[in-house]
Amino acid sequence: MLLPLILFSTLLQPNEAVSFASLVREAGDIGRLAKWPEPAFEALHASSYNRDSKSRDLLGWFADSDGTGFIRTEGEGKSREWVMMEHQGPGCITKIWTPFFYYDFNDRVGPNVRIYLDGSKTPVFDESLINLVCGKGSVNAPWAEYSARAGNLYLPIPFAKSAKITMEGRPSFYFNIDYRAYPKGTPVNTFQAKDLAASHELLADVGKSLRLDRPRHQSQTMSIPAGKTVTIPLPKGSHAVDDIQFRIIGGDKDSKLFRTTVFTAKFDGEESIWCPLGDFFCSADSIHPFSTRSRTVDRSGNMRCFWLMPYQSNGKIELRNLASHPVQIETYVHTRRWTWDARSMHFYARWRSDDIVPGFPFSDWNFVDVSGKGVYVGDSWTVLNIRKDSWWGEGDEKIYVDDAWDKGFPTHFGTGSEDYYGWAGGVYPVKEDQFSAPFLANVSVGGLDGHTMGYNILTRNRGLDAIPFTKRLRFDMESSFGTDMREPWNLLGYSVVTFWYATPGAIHNRPSNATGATRPIVSVSQLQELSDSIRKRGH
Repeated sequence: MLLPLILFSTLLQPNEAVSFASLVREAGDIGRLAKWPEPAFEALHASSYNRDSKSRDLLGWFADSDGTGFIRTEGEGKSREWVMMEHQGPGCITKIWTPFFYYDFNDRVGPNVRIYLDGSKTPVFDESLINLVCGKGSVNAPWAEYSARAGNLYLPIPFAKSAKITMEGRPSFYFNIDYRAYPKGTPVNTFQAKDLAASHELLADVGKSLRLDRPRHQSQTMSIPAGKTVTIPLPKGSHAVDDIQFRIIGGDKDSKLFRTTVFTAKFDGEESIWCPLGDFFCSADSIHPFSTRSRTVDRSGNMRCFWLMPYQSNGKIELRNLASHPVQIETYVHTRRWTWDARSMHFYARWRSDDIVPGFPFSDWNFVDVSGKGVYVGDSWTVLNIRKDSWWGEGDEKIYVDDAWDKGFPTHFGTGSEDYYGWAGGVYPVKEDQFSAPFLANVSVGGLDGHTMGYNILTRNRGLDAIPFTKRLRFDMESSFGTDMREPWNLLGYSVVTFWYATPGAIHNRPSNATGATRPIVSVSQLQELSDSIRKRGH
């Protein structure tokens, strides 16, 4: 019973240095995301994106050869190193991703990665990058873990003065690195190799908390008449919702209810949540069991959310029934006291409804555009693919923070949709590629053709790699079938839920959409018919 108390006490004291131990505790505290970070930081990104992509208005913006980019080379011959990331000033490396193969599916070890801190010529890590991120090296799960043909390292690696990450061997393969940049003068204790052994118990305890299997609470059943809304009242005064549980009775027999039952919430008079219940829980078309640290769904259809949702004076949760008949739903909501202060933020979850996108020409499909001050903490993307033996995930994420959109280039430029969600292609995915981890889940792989035909659902929860913004955050995902299916009739169906925190008054481009929620979810056959009609027309 002591662990949750420890994890909710992660705030640094004034003038206390950021350290490996403080960051590990922060990684385990999902409630920490509900407050503007202190010390503040920029969330930056380095990747092997194709350097032909230079500007939104120039040829090459949708170049797909994303495993070729690097900053520069250092040294000669066998001593040559390829610089993947570098930063001057205090910061912290928060996430590293790479595939589990290197150029060739038969090479499952690849070259060493070297992480140099504060200008030292001796790296704190010098080992196979693949082994490191897949949990086969010096870092264990869940801090480094295999997903599907890839691995993700979540071990925080703080530095006081500078960081440089290099790879030996041939030019760097696919990689994505997230890191924090703290303001100049921020006190940071630089990571040392001995920190792993010294913090073994802390890493184990926080690691267990990330996979905490909490007992299900006794819920109440409510009936919502057709077209009506029921309200779940919340206590007056400053509180925070920290545990929500829903189950649509009969949802396993009537999957349309996952769209027509809408979850909304208002905190301090602002509607911050508006989302079909199924989409919120990665189950737009049917029940999809998965488990992350923010949301879980089990095979019985019990849906649970652990995002912290604070409010200063008043709040309410509502369930709206857009179906033409009553719906019964089991509910449970738990709150705890919260001290609202200048750093507190409201939780947002907004939905962009089904959109049909051509396989060509490529485009940047907008997840969300937020103006204000806040922290972006995750998303769930649903992709309907109708082509047999095809791959839908070549598109790169392009995340613009604050003035980046006006400057014309994203703050984060990725290497592929599935890379963003922590796994890798290389072959056509199959149902066995579904997985759940604390921060990532490949919730559903279509499977109607044995591969990706049907609904593909992915989610990412951000922790130490959350993205603060002071003015604006715009998230675009490149819509791309890759280079082998460049035809306008190769249609894809998209919908997305985005999650963020923001201070009062933030605005966004995702209004409530009852019309979209009452439309039946698009089926494979419907999209195939539309595709065939476009093909026959010749455009």
